[in-house]
Amino acid sequence: MSRSLCGRTAVLMAGVAVTTLSNPLLARAQTALPPIQAVAAPEAADPARSPGERQVTGELLARRAAGSADTMSLVTGEPGMAVYANGGFSSLPVMRGLADSRVLVTVDGVGITTFCPNNMNPPGSYVLPGRVDAISILPTLSPVSAGGDNIAGVIAVTTRPPAFAEAGEGLRVSGEVGASYRSVADAVGASLQAAIAGERFSLGYEGAWSRGDNYRTGDGRRVRSTLYEAYDQALTLALLTDHGVVSLRAGRHFSPYEGFPTQRMDLTENDSSFADLRYEGTYGWGEVTAKASWRTVNHEMNFLADKGGSATGGMPMNTQGRDLSASLAATVPLTDGGAVRGGIEAHRSDVDDWWPPVAGSTMMGPQTYWNITDGRRERTGLWVEWEAKPSADWTTLLGARVERVDTDAGLVQPYAWTGMMNMPDAMAARAFNARDRSRADDNVDVTAKAIWRPNTTTSVEFGYARKTRSPTLYERYAWGLGLMSSSMTSFAGDANAYVGDPDLKPEVAHNLAATLKYASLDGKRGLTFGVYRSQVEGFIDAVKLADLAKGFVQLRFANVDAHLRGFDVSGHAQVWESPALGRGTLTGTLSWVEGENRDSGDDLYHMTPLTLRLGLEQAKGRWTHQAEVEFVGEKDAVNALRHEPKTAAYALFNLRSGWKGDRVRVDLAAENLLDTAYDLPLGGVSFGDFKAGGSLPPIRPLRGPGRSINLSLAYAF
Repeated sequence: MSRSLCGRTAVLMAGVAVTTLSNPLLARAQTALPPIQAVAAPEAADPARSPGERQVTGELLARRAAGSADTMSLVTGEPGMAVYANGGFSSLPVMRGLADSRVLVTVDGVGITTFCPNNMNPPGSYVLPGRVDAISILPTLSPVSAGGDNIAGVIAVTTRPPAFAEAGEGLRVSGEVGASYRSVADAVGASLQAAIAGERFSLGYEGAWSRGDNYRTGDGRRVRSTLYEAYDQALTLALLTDHGVVSLRAGRHFSPYEGFPTQRMDLTENDSSFADLRYEGTYGWGEVTAKASWRTVNHEMNFLADKGGSATGGMPMNTQGRDLSASLAATVPLTDGGAVRGGIEAHRSDVDDWWPPVAGSTMMGPQTYWNITDGRRERTGLWVEWEAKPSADWTTLLGARVERVDTDAGLVQPYAWTGMMNMPDAMAARAFNARDRSRADDNVDVTAKAIWRPNTTTSVEFGYARKTRSPTLYERYAWGLGLMSSSMTSFAGDANAYVGDPDLKPEVAHNLAATLKYASLDGKRGLTFGVYRSQVEGFIDAVKLADLAKGFVQLRFANVDAHLRGFDVSGHAQVWESPALGRGTLTGTLSWVEGENRDSGDDLYHMTPLTLRLGLEQAKGRWTHQAEVEFVGEKDAVNALRHEPKTAAYALFNLRSGWKGDRVRVDLAAENLLDTAYDLPLGGVSFGDFKAGGSLPPIRPLRGPGRSINLSLAYAF
């Protein structure tokens, strides 16, 4: 049995203290860190960046944030990236065909557990776009230092870092206020960032609010269960020491409601509080980063009005969760220009998931249904990474990560132990309680890659990564076998019913990837081409248990072997530059992926069809204009097991314009300008419309948004 998280945290914090106070090398470093800045460098000006890494920041981030309340949607448009449709601000990322918890999403370097059997509060939902400063995307060959417990890669979301006044400047007061509107959902949003700082301290506040109604499609319908509202705020206190920055960030995320068009349930409240303590220091021997984090989540589900409401009780489902984590990492530069990095991590998640009885209901009562009791997922990791520069043209990276993942869950109970309606759950609960539920996984990750830069404009990256992900608590411990109870565990957007399996093994992905990148010295032309292949042992798919009414199925999570392959391309080329017309640039991305369940021969679920985006941008003075067309191919490679719907090919046309002054920024856009009606290829099924009688079986795929006029205003002070 592994040590408790408290003991591990004590070891980590003791390590920080020993490193900071006892190392004699620290006394030789006298230079203070400059203010932290997050500035995106052009591709041509940043040769040190991995060719496979992508960043969304600056002007690009501001443009995308103006059209969405959903932070994860900001990665769409990047090659190989897409999102599953989910709630209005909680979509699920797809990275080169691998999705959801297979992608590690961090917020300010901290992983966040999804405490919901329907994936209604994924990590990206805890920070609204108004608070995002940058998003880094590291697919396939992500270094072990970026994080473990994933097989696809890492999406690192960062909010605005603390800044300090210059020497002799005195007290600095700064900030920004913003507002936005999107016509397709009558959606409004507001954000505020304010800071007061001296040379040695900084106190900052970030807040964002967003609300939207059911969005309208291109054929004039309102898509039910797509409304939402969310509040997001944080307070940061930072101190600048002689060697680094100590910061404490605390905040709260609250959503009073969020509709989920692909789920049987809706979110009726999600309340989360967090605190992050961080230290980043630079010494004569290298750099050190120490972090400790706490988050608590209170989550409630029931039916909103589009699914019948809960005036007579509905079906309440409650979840309480807590994350505790700590980490310590150090970097030691080498004389050849490389570095050695190492670190230790500990992360613990605790969850209770229960469904209160409904008065007067013979099915949902008379006692509380316990879906997960005393659920625990404890992960401890140790990693080391060696970056070397054997010559001026070559950079190599070799890293290994070893993790122990322990999971367990307590005794459960159905709504009732007797009665025909509850008999399947009663029998399943007895079997679940009688078995040993404790599981331990010993996981090993390896990343080995090389970057060759034969000249100042070209770079080639290639390598191998072994990545491992242990099952979530819901994948292992969702025990209900009743048709109703199992349909309440469903995170794929297919409205099918799922049953967990305590004997699930971790997913192990063997990834090969290569990226060729060209970027001219003047920044006027660039081309990036990436290709990848993944063999996944123990891929968590499903097997069918039973057919349900109206075309749905009951499934059990199961390990299979899977195979994915694909490519993505992105590029830009300047096509004119003149005093009269400014600068014109053509941009484009192309992505393709396919995946197969090798055991059954079925296509993997939610594979993104061939997608091409072409844009023409004009920049002149303070103005930037863009015309973009997005072509999405027919989705005919679908998962037969889940009855995944096929979708037709479509094209969307978008126009965007922005003006940026010294303190004011204005963004105006017309998305889906031609008001095209289309089905989302990764949208899942439109269960909200189905339940309200808006369609007849077979159930329809989720419709995409129609024309939207978006306006965003920001003022900096």
